[in-house]
Amino acid sequence: MTRRAKWLIIAGLLALATVALLAGLFGYTSTARFCASCHIMETRYVSWQNSDHAAYTNCLSCHSEPGLSGEIKAHLAGARYVYAYLSGRQSGPILLADVPNENCFKCHEAKDFGKNSQDLGQVHSSYHRLHVEKKIACVSCHGGLAHATMLPVKSRSAMSLCQNCHQPHSRAVRSCNSCHPFGPASSTLGR
Repeated sequence: MTRRAKWLIIAGLLALATVALLAGLFGYTSTARFCASCHIMETRYVSWQNSDHAAYTNCLSCHSEPGLSGEIKAHLAGARYVYAYLSGRQSGPILLADVPNENCFKCHEAKDFGKNSQDLGQVHSSYHRLHVEKKIACVSCHGGLAHATMLPVKSRSAMSLCQNCHQPHSRAVRSCNSCHPFGPASSTLGR
């Protein structure tokens, strides 16, 4: 075997090992356990574990844009967060992360809003459909559900969130407040 052939084999093996290492690193950094390994994310991890979302999601399924390019962008943003935290150069909130509606629709199908479903009921479904049609972000109303509490209770959106957009005495708010509480968050076991 020539010297050049040996170097090509060594280079090929190194390239293969590098690809395997990067794939493993990419896989590990996609887990919720990795996100929780950062001290400032511990409370987010625990509150997510206590939510309904823990059984069906991980951090990236909500906090990355759809597709492989979105996941790569999320990894790069995460690397920036880690660097900012370790270097002490963070400028502003580090815990803010967008959740695109498309990620919600992976599990909660928008085409079903407006149909009489056992989960939501006709009224709730109609309101959801109207909000989706107006392209209102799901997290505008439901943003705290996946990270609502450190306690293992079911959390629901409170009517006070509706008042961020609707007038307190509007028909939209009055029609809902007989069943839904006002306040920062509703932590009830029922719906």
